[in-house]
Amino acid sequence: MNEQIKEKSKFLSVLMYVLFFGGVWGIIEATLGTILHLPGFETLGVFGKSSAIMIPIAFALMAICYKKTNSKYAVFLMGVVAGLIKLSVGFVIGFIDRVYDPAMYIVLESLVMGTALIAVNPDKVVSLKTLLAVIISSTVYQFLYLCISTLKGGSNVFASAEAWASRGQLYLLTINCVAILYTTVFGCIAHFVLVALEKHNVEMKFDLNKFISNPITASVTFALAIAITVSFAALF
Repeated sequence: MNEQIKEKSKFLSVLMYVLFFGGVWGIIEATLGTILHLPGFETLGVFGKSSAIMIPIAFALMAICYKKTNSKYAVFLMGVVAGLIKLSVGFVIGFIDRVYDPAMYIVLESLVMGTALIAVNPDKVVSLKTLLAVIISSTVYQFLYLCISTLKGGSNVFASAEAWASRGQLYLLTINCVAILYTTVFGCIAHFVLVALEKHNVEMKFDLNKFISNPITASVTFALAIAITVSFAALF
């Protein structure tokens, strides 16, 4: 009986983490993701591309969720939650391809990152193993994106050297490298911040884990993510 209670408690804890981080992912997709598609960011070139910026953020959230829960399934469920939040746009503009596609690619991101995290199994969120998981998953994701885009009727990047040079290299090499660069830079910043805090014996008195795993926090974050996603869809 005690074992069953423990298992149920662990499942509920994982579920709250999944709802929270999936909600945060949904909020960032709705806000920053929308902003990055507005005119003006084109001047930044590949460094302002939505996929180059959003993918590292999504992977970072998944890595945190994975380590916080120690669950092999949390990341996959997190992608489903974020995908469902993205689908809520359909209530505003209708359930069309540009609603289904982003949700599908969000789930795909969680599949490749979750698999990479399980394979690499990093000890900490900010570590070389986590960076390796990001490099693997980002590369696999970009390749699968190109394959799916081709199957859905987009330009066939594998048809010729010219087609590959114009689109294939852009996503698999350029955008992918920028995403990995962003991940490395922010990972290094996070590492030095953590080292500095540890050196100065700075302790966080606020229990962040209890806050995140709280059913109210998780539910409100999920509901807020849907509200923000629908609102941004209506505005933009």
